[in-house]
Amino acid sequence: MKAKDAMTSPVVGVPLGTSLEEVARLMLEKRIGSVLVLDEEGRLAGIVTESDFLKERGIPFSTFRAPVLLGRFLGREGLDHLLEEAKRTKVEEIMSAPVHAVGPEAPLSQVLEIMLEYDINHVPVVDAEGRPVGIITRFDLLRLLRPHL
Repeated sequence: MKAKDAMTSPVVGVPLGTSLEEVARLMLEKRIGSVLVLDEEGRLAGIVTESDFLKERGIPFSTFRAPVLLGRFLGREGLDHLLEEAKRTKVEEIMSAPVHAVGPEAPLSQVLEIMLEYDINHVPVVDAEGRPVGIITRFDLLRLLRPHL
């Protein structure tokens, strides 16, 4: 089986310069765990996952998922500060780059090796020009096992 057989398409991407607030809202709206970051030509420049929010800027993704709950711990002022920081922070400040991506013809064994070697959950699938055509998540790989169980 090849990457093109397991990928989810189309992918959700945002241009460089997008705020973290916009990325978080998109992830929640689409119910996805990552967003691809694209350069001016639509090529893959980076990827943002929920864990990227916390590692660079200390803005937990739960700020967007459960603001009322987080506000109980931080107080209104603390929550407002995090939300303002998310509006000011651009996606390129927290995105992971370079991205471990594969082509559509890559075998799924290669995708799995990349996930295990780099301890990642999302592997974009790109065309010859580096433009995303899909993404494979660990969930996508698990879903392939379902018929065999």
